[in-house]
Amino acid sequence: MGLVARDSIEEVRRANDIVDVIHACVPLQKRGSQYWANCPFHDEKTPSFTVSPQRQTYKCFGCGEFGNVLDFVMKFEKLDFREALEKLADRGGVTLNYEQGRGPSTAERSTRAKALDMMEWAQRGFAANLERHEAAKQYLEARGLGGEVAEKWGIGYAPDEYHRQSDAALKKFDVETIEATGLCKRNERGWYDFFRGRITFPIRDPRGRIVGFGARLLDPEAKAQKYVNSAEGLLFHKSKLLYGVDVLAQSLQLKSEGRVLLMEGYTDVIAAHEAGFDNAVAPLGTSLTREQVALAHRYGDGVTLVLDGDQAGVIAAERGVNVVLEMGVDAKVAILPEGKDPFDMLRKDGPEAFAEVLKEARDAFDFKLDMLRARFAFTRPVEAEKALREMADMISRAESASLRELYARKAAAALNVRERAVLNVVEAERAKNVESRPDDAAPRQAATDPRTAHERELLRRLFENPKVMGSAGSIAPPGSFRTSALRGLYREMLNAWDEHGELLAGALVSHLADDERAELDRVLEHLKIPENLSREDQADTDEQEQRLISELQKLADSGGRKEKTQDLNELRQRKRRKGNRQT
Repeated sequence: MGLVARDSIEEVRRANDIVDVIHACVPLQKRGSQYWANCPFHDEKTPSFTVSPQRQTYKCFGCGEFGNVLDFVMKFEKLDFREALEKLADRGGVTLNYEQGRGPSTAERSTRAKALDMMEWAQRGFAANLERHEAAKQYLEARGLGGEVAEKWGIGYAPDEYHRQSDAALKKFDVETIEATGLCKRNERGWYDFFRGRITFPIRDPRGRIVGFGARLLDPEAKAQKYVNSAEGLLFHKSKLLYGVDVLAQSLQLKSEGRVLLMEGYTDVIAAHEAGFDNAVAPLGTSLTREQVALAHRYGDGVTLVLDGDQAGVIAAERGVNVVLEMGVDAKVAILPEGKDPFDMLRKDGPEAFAEVLKEARDAFDFKLDMLRARFAFTRPVEAEKALREMADMISRAESASLRELYARKAAAALNVRERAVLNVVEAERAKNVESRPDDAAPRQAATDPRTAHERELLRRLFENPKVMGSAGSIAPPGSFRTSALRGLYREMLNAWDEHGELLAGALVSHLADDERAELDRVLEHLKIPENLSREDQADTDEQEQRLISELQKLADSGGRKEKTQDLNELRQRKRRKGNRQT
């Protein structure tokens, strides 16, 4: 899918006033020209979270969180940028356009919306069918999943009939929509229902929309796969979803403990939530993927893999352990007593016994070493080398250089070899398995020399005197700024003025790199935006603008001529491209 056009991002931001969006989530109180609240991102008794309608930004003076309306929705609702953008686009009635690659066409967007409607329609039907089917209700009641639990989790039933749902769907939805949901299929004999004779579990995305279903056979004697999921399609991508992720943002356990529990199945998650462990989610019948770990990591500082106590469950979970270790996620492994799964343990032994298992959770790396010890005799050189190579393959995939070194140190101690020997094998594996690339450098600390302070002050004054932006680019191109982060921020300020004729901090945030965002935050710290100017104030403002123009000229004169020329050419090309897009 292509990149969303810059203009579309700005249109979404303009369509969603930051005060309105945040006030719907956090009660705001107006004080002067700002709005204040207790910060939703950390515990506090005295409000330090402020929202500026003039800048369209928020800032917490307690924990340092800062951003625009998109940043708030991403952090508050645990969405990625695309999901937050789509949610705010829906809220503001904005149709997203794409500038690189191919975005969804108008027809696809229409089909997606109708497919989501059909999923909700199907869910209502499954829930109604459950009420009419005694065997399904009895099955759920016997497992503690009936009544209010079934209603809360949307558990339903798909009758063991070939055409019930498809016949009804064809009267209500078009063929493209039906095919997009995967609820009904067709062959040479016509349409048929995909889910038949099964208990159904709606699967929701992080925004709470039903995008698929999981289903379990009701008849244990039936010759069919016990569990099935919706087919991959327009809405459903099982490797990127977690069952229960839609309620994680409200988890009380997660707020107190900061860890997400990764379980194996739907009923495990439901039983955990009903017992008070509302930080539980599960993959959708597949091995744990990087996308799923990344999704879980949005919500918590770490994850705990909860494994069934049988040998098959432990062995099957090792790939998931590899994934969390490679990604550098703070991970633990909790192994249940042999022969038990979370659902049975919570029902029979109670939440206290389950909590004890979680307390005994081991570090994921130590668990990985134990798995290797079970397969290889570390005291035998040949066996130890096999273990070393397997461990080195996993370590080589770790994304952080420092993490690879720490892993290598622990592996060396366990295998009784020199750390350098482990690192040599790791480096060989990394060269073989991973494309070489420079390590991402951490954002550089802001310089505090007088030149940087002066450049920062000039940008602050540009925010206070935005009329100067009309000529600023020709007076002092971005190359005039020596500090790279300030140079990038200034370039985005010129872009914003050139494209929209205004300078609004909230419009810039989504287009800035991390170090540039940090500089914007510093620039805004002492910003004063006058509202109603008297005649005397206006005269003073005119004088300030002239002084600012003069200082920009001095800055440009101190910069490199070659850099300035390149920047001017770049700005001219950008303006030509913008003109071409408008014609």
